[in-house]
Amino acid sequence: MNSPVELWKKHPDIDKIEVSSFGRVRSVKGHYYTSCHDHGGYLLVGFRVNGKHVSKLVHRLVAQAFIPNPNNLPQVNHKDSDRTNNNVSNLEWCNNSYNQIYMEKFGISNTESRGKPVFAINLTTLEVSRFRSQHEAERALGVYQANINSVIRGRYKQTGGYWFVNDDGHKDAQIQQKIVEGQRAIAQKQAEVDAKQQTINDLTSQLEAAKQANNDLSQAIKDAQNIKDYSDQAVKSANAQ
Repeated sequence: MNSPVELWKKHPDIDKIEVSSFGRVRSVKGHYYTSCHDHGGYLLVGFRVNGKHVSKLVHRLVAQAFIPNPNNLPQVNHKDSDRTNNNVSNLEWCNNSYNQIYMEKFGISNTESRGKPVFAINLTTLEVSRFRSQHEAERALGVYQANINSVIRGRYKQTGGYWFVNDDGHKDAQIQQKIVEGQRAIAQKQAEVDAKQQTINDLTSQLEAAKQANNDLSQAIKDAQNIKDYSDQAVKSANAQ
């Protein structure tokens, strides 16, 4: 039986790195990045982009490079529940509900079971997701656990486009308030877009009016010139008689 062949692809969003179907990451110049474990047991790699150091979860890099995501699903699931097995055959895009059902069916780690559950609100879509811990949210959404904790503690307003709050059974009103705030923000952004579009429409109308006025002026000048030419010709004819 033939052994699987390791395939390499350039990452679609980070053009300086290549990702392999076996879960390895290297630079386009051939330098292999060493991975390390984060607090939740997932593998991270670090490198520089535009002079800034960034760290990325390996399983998300592999999924982004190899697995189509036409429905724009937000999370990546490890089919065998092994967070270090980032082979492309072990990964799949999924939504939060699928991930929750999968973990309940196949089990979760002791670390996650001891963590406090959290809610995450996508500030663009206002979708609310629930995770068993900050670590699980980090892995699913690709947002650093330290930043999630900073949002929960009120030090950050958001991270990675999400707002987080602990699920202690008494946060329904707070979550609803955040959703309302998000709806207001979306409505405000839409109003700003509509206002800008109206300004563009007004300027376009003014430009068309100016063009028409210029055409009318050009025609008036031509008409005046024709009248002058006719008058000059009439004077010449009269003098000739």
